[in-house]
Amino acid sequence: MVEDWGAARERQRRRRRWIWVAAAIAVVALAPLVTTFVLGIVEGYSEVADPARAIRTRDHAGYIAIGIALLGALVFNLRIWRNADEVERRQMTEAAAVTGIAALVALPVLSLAAKPLALPNPAMIGWAVAIAALVATRIVQHLRG
Repeated sequence: MVEDWGAARERQRRRRRWIWVAAAIAVVALAPLVTTFVLGIVEGYSEVADPARAIRTRDHAGYIAIGIALLGALVFNLRIWRNADEVERRQMTEAAAVTGIAALVALPVLSLAAKPLALPNPAMIGWAVAIAALVATRIVQHLRG
């Protein structure tokens, strides 16, 4: 018996989506490791060449790695957006709205609380809160159906 064309197409679409999910997880997980490794090499070479003018990357390696991971996540979300239907796009829009609200609330509050709480970089904490809100919203949407 010939398989239904629509079911086969849906199965292919789901398989492609999971391949993109795996690729995004790999990029987001490996970006901090690769960035730290490369920045360590740059710092090592610059220190050997001229110790007085060495490039210090240790303080910024984590932030650069997080930035690369966020770019990977953005590319992943744009890829999903292109393949999504109208219901899934609405859910993604709602999740982006929650992320924006979390960022708009968290960033000013953390900036004001940075000095009393001795926070080294309140903006990174604020963006982490926004990304956590995005992930939590998407998980709740997925569980609710």
